Amino acid sequence: MSTIRFLRTFLVVAQEGSFAGASERVALTQAAVGLQMRALEAELKTSLFERSGRGVLLSAAGRALIAHAEKLIASYEQMREGLEQGSDIAGTVTVGSTVSAMGLLSNTVVAMKSRFPRLNVRLLVQDSSGLAQSVVRGDLDAAVLIEGNPMERQGLLWTPLYVEPLTLVASSLVAAHDSDIKNLLRENPFLRFDRRTPTGIRIEQTLRKLGLMPQDFLELSSVSSIVDLVRQNVGVTLVPHWRNADWVNDPTLRVLPLPGRPATRQVGMLEHGRREHITTVIRLQLMALLATKRSRAHE
Repeated sequence: MSTIRFLRTFLVVAQEGSFAGASERVALTQAAVGLQMRALEAELKTSLFERSGRGVLLSAAGRALIAHAEKLIASYEQMREGLEQGSDIAGTVTVGSTVSAMGLLSNTVVAMKSRFPRLNVRLLVQDSSGLAQSVVRGDLDAAVLIEGNPMERQGLLWTPLYVEPLTLVASSLVAAHDSDIKNLLRENPFLRFDRRTPTGIRIEQTLRKLGLMPQDFLELSSVSSIVDLVRQNVGVTLVPHWRNADWVNDPTLRVLPLPGRPATRQVGMLEHGRREHITTVIRLQLMALLATKRSRAHE
């Protein structure tokens, strides 16, 4: 996995304070170290270094990455050990997920079946707040859910996986690829996602930022139900663009990016820790699947 390799190099650069010093320890040229670090910055969409004449200093994001990189590399090594001793990964775990992430989680579990035949993973669909509470209580061993209040997950392992940006979704009957987003929101009934939720709050903040007061028609707590109504040309909506939803290629829909830097919601995995030797393997398999999908998308 190239990202793991880049993170290893990053930790050496952080220790040495220069690409030149790191290159000797990782057996790469200084130019190759620089290329890896630029690729890592592009992957994370942030600057990790403040470059100076004598070397490199870590940016605030770079300093914050150290602990995450160390934890991820340790987990990766633990997963490798698990793969080498697959017979030790056995038993039953229960993992929950939101509707939007269940496809990804299911594919991960299916891919693990042949490798760990003695492992039984039970899957459960629930809303994010309910999932977090179930993991805290120990009813679930882990869950893939939308980031919520950090206080809800104190003492548990939280791993960010990906982000979903807010996007406008409209029927192809009323919108073209170059339609004006503000006009669509002004002129069509608005299907709103539950404003009591963190996602609903982000949507309301985005509308205010755009200076819009849409014509509220319905308010629902299900993104899939809202998008189904959009397909029927009931109205338009602002919702998180599900990572596993192929809305862009749906001929009945138009998916239009918001101007500027749209608000996002983060999806991650929360682990209770009771069966960490198993949930770690599931998490890293899930991350590997995500990395494969990203690589294919960039080809």
